[in-house]
Amino acid sequence: MKPNEPSRTALTIARQRAAHQLLDRGSILCDPFAMKILHEDEKDVLQFSNAHPLAAIGRLFTAARSRIAEDALSRAVERGVRQIVILGAGLDTFALRNPHSALEIRIYEVDHPATQAWKRERLAEAQIALPPWLSLVPVDFERDNVAQKLVAAGLQQNSPAFFTWLGVVPYLTQNAIGRTLDTMSSIHNSEVVFDYMEPPEASSQELRQFEKERTEQLEKMDERSVSRFEPARMRAILRSHGFCAIEDIGYEEIVSRFGRAVQGLAPGHLGLHVVHARPLSFS
Repeated sequence: MKPNEPSRTALTIARQRAAHQLLDRGSILCDPFAMKILHEDEKDVLQFSNAHPLAAIGRLFTAARSRIAEDALSRAVERGVRQIVILGAGLDTFALRNPHSALEIRIYEVDHPATQAWKRERLAEAQIALPPWLSLVPVDFERDNVAQKLVAAGLQQNSPAFFTWLGVVPYLTQNAIGRTLDTMSSIHNSEVVFDYMEPPEASSQELRQFEKERTEQLEKMDERSVSRFEPARMRAILRSHGFCAIEDIGYEEIVSRFGRAVQGLAPGHLGLHVVHARPLSFS
């Protein structure tokens, strides 16, 4: 992404969440703020969602990974976790929909300064106030020390934290991914849900062509998808950074969880994964 401009991929994800409300009636994840924060006409969102015959894959996977993360987050809150960190938040609306507000949880949204400034503008246009339990933490994942930024914002390193890290890993270098995993594992009883992609060979020819076109579009926007992983390699990386309890959720498990709601997820797109991981210190 360009240094002083918000992430274009964050806008794409926000449009996918809004399209899920319009086309799928929020069957996987109900989000009453998705259209409000996007601040676009329904016809424009629908035009975007129908721009490519395979666009449903992105829309449904975006909804499914958020639902998986939020279900795991709710279980963590039940266990007593009171710190939530949303890495690469973009226009995420969980803090606005927060079902745990009575439990005094703290939510930290971490993203690039330009993207966060853009989010503030969108919220102001929609006349939505920042909730008191939310802190926006500006971070450049490739350059900044995420742990230092979070501690400066009030995160308690000796208390459990739940991280969501959705739609970010493919766009980071492996060094940045490793540093961020170290940040998470350094926090007592932390856990994370994130997604990653396998190399293109895992997908059908049609989907490889779709991905090629998407990559070309990203390059025009100065954004690149640079990191892909085989599942065994991802497990090895997680273990090397202190994570041992690893649940890797692929296409078949997503279909098993959501059934007809994700029938637009093509079987050939086996390269999409959602991971729920916890470190050795978890108890």
